[in-house]
Amino acid sequence: MRAPRLRVGVLADGENLVDLTRELSAAGHAVHAVTAAADIRDYELVVIAVADDSLAETVVQLATYARRGQMFLHTSLMHGIQIMDPLETEGAIVMCAHPLGEDRWVAAATDELGETIVGLLVGELGGSVIEVDDAQRVELAAAVTYMGYVRTLTQDAVRFLDTFLGDIETSTDIVEAASGRFVPVPRLDSLIRQYESVADPGRQRLFRDLARRQAEISRAQDIELWAIQKEDR
Repeated sequence: MRAPRLRVGVLADGENLVDLTRELSAAGHAVHAVTAAADIRDYELVVIAVADDSLAETVVQLATYARRGQMFLHTSLMHGIQIMDPLETEGAIVMCAHPLGEDRWVAAATDELGETIVGLLVGELGGSVIEVDDAQRVELAAAVTYMGYVRTLTQDAVRFLDTFLGDIETSTDIVEAASGRFVPVPRLDSLIRQYESVADPGRQRLFRDLARRQAEISRAQDIELWAIQKEDR
């Protein structure tokens, strides 16, 4: 089922990068930027893409101008659907959606109509809906941030390795290959020698923290205890 083409207003502050302008335009909707709350009356769907700590205030401002049956969708991962209550009270259809990866979206609505609409919109964007309780959203956002740290760590590993190889392409290839296979944790005595050899204080601290986390997962109690003792110093 193809959703009808909509006149969409996007209210974005530049802090939330998920404003859906490009995606909804590519799906055939008429998408326009909204700069003032009073301008939302002209749109069937209003996308709210603002910073997490500005969302509640923005929703209250928009509720002043919302009309019954108008659709509103926020794109914050941190917040669930309850933050849209002021708009729902005015008779609006409220939804939220945020992408996870290429084709999964955390989405929600307050009623069956909203669920159908947000499902159609997400489907148009090539995705499918995952439902997550509002109470779990902040921790889910933490998991996504945690995932981003992996990329940062990977890039730093390339630079660290390149210190010795002097060939960034080779260093990149080695790190990428290692990410797809199991790299065993060395014995504690070897691990300590490696730790002490790391000259950069930031890398040395992260080396210890990662050693502790891997030890927690693999139940290597000697390494975990060593890492804890290092933290306490």
